[in-house]
Amino acid sequence: MTDTHIGSIYTRPEIIKEAIKTMEDNGCEFIAHAGDVTEGMSNRPGHVYELTDIGYTAQRDKAVEILSKSSLPIYMIDGNHDRWFIKSSGAYIVKDIADTIGAVYLGQDEGEIIINGSVIRLWHGEDSGSYAVSYRLQKLIESFSGGTKPHVLLCGHTHKQGYFFDRNIHVVSGGCLQTQSRWMRSKRISAHTGYHIIDMTITDDGVTRFRVEFFPFFL
Repeated sequence: MTDTHIGSIYTRPEIIKEAIKTMEDNGCEFIAHAGDVTEGMSNRPGHVYELTDIGYTAQRDKAVEILSKSSLPIYMIDGNHDRWFIKSSGAYIVKDIADTIGAVYLGQDEGEIIINGSVIRLWHGEDSGSYAVSYRLQKLIESFSGGTKPHVLLCGHTHKQGYFFDRNIHVVSGGCLQTQSRWMRSKRISAHTGYHIIDMTITDDGVTRFRVEFFPFFL
């Protein structure tokens, strides 16, 4: 999952909780969160009126309340919205959330989960989206030198879902768990509200099987 934006009026906690329950019911081993856990506070004019939870403490507590419902381990990175707290006051809200609920904070903007030598990289980014869902991520993949490529790349930020395979990397763009915001609509940007469940087989030879399914919410 990615881009839950907890604290935003466009985020509905019940769909995050439903996503977690479905992951549990489907036998998932862990949850990977690719950033923008919280909505943050940008200080742009009018943003405060788009918040259900105002300030660091309120957004942290709401995220803890929602994500602590998970019986699965959660691995998470922060996104550009979370980093507004870092930029304004040096406060690492996602690390705080992770420490409180017993999740694993992997780092700023990107982090890695390594299983049997295979690298699953979470990445968020601060760039803009692209006309084609895959183009932004294809350019990212082109920038990887040979020794830095992951086996799996799980991406957030653009609120678009999709899957493709390039340079022997399984790439998943994660969508989001909030509805289309007023800002996105004004820019004619759609939101793919939902999450993925990924079934992969990892052997000594790497990722030998990869099956991904998107679970959309029709809101």
